[in-house]
Amino acid sequence: MCDFKYISIYYDTNNKMIGVPCGKDPKKGAYGVAELDIYFEFKFTTTNDDELEAFLTKVFDACYSKMRTDGEPTALQKYTGKKGYAAAAKGYHHMYIRWSKDDGYTFEPMQVDKKHNGAFMSIKGMLTINVVQHNKFIPLEKGALALAFRKAKEIIDEA
Repeated sequence: MCDFKYISIYYDTNNKMIGVPCGKDPKKGAYGVAELDIYFEFKFTTTNDDELEAFLTKVFDACYSKMRTDGEPTALQKYTGKKGYAAAAKGYHHMYIRWSKDDGYTFEPMQVDKKHNGAFMSIKGMLTINVVQHNKFIPLEKGALALAFRKAKEIIDEA
């Protein structure tokens, strides 16, 4: 089992989402990870918390399912059919969701950095849910992952 995983969630104004898992990136050394070139689709609504949590779990489960292939288009490029990350990301909102065995889940809302060619940068303030106590994982209550996602999405949508 790995000590941490992260996923990227991209969504548009119609709340069509893609989830992108991370995997090993041999170019970044022994501990290097990067987004994989695979993605999962989901349509976010205000009433589908069980489906949202299942989607997020599915994306996390795909972390480290393969090695990152250098030179491949990103998952977002594959999804949109556009060349270049900035062109593919245009019109999308983004958040990172990290999981670590010591800290649980951390949601990091992102916003477009207009000074740097459409790349994303962190919005001040992270949302953290779940804790680990005495090296034992405390399971999330049903709905907690969806609630944290919704709060992170609100921060992004208001930025």
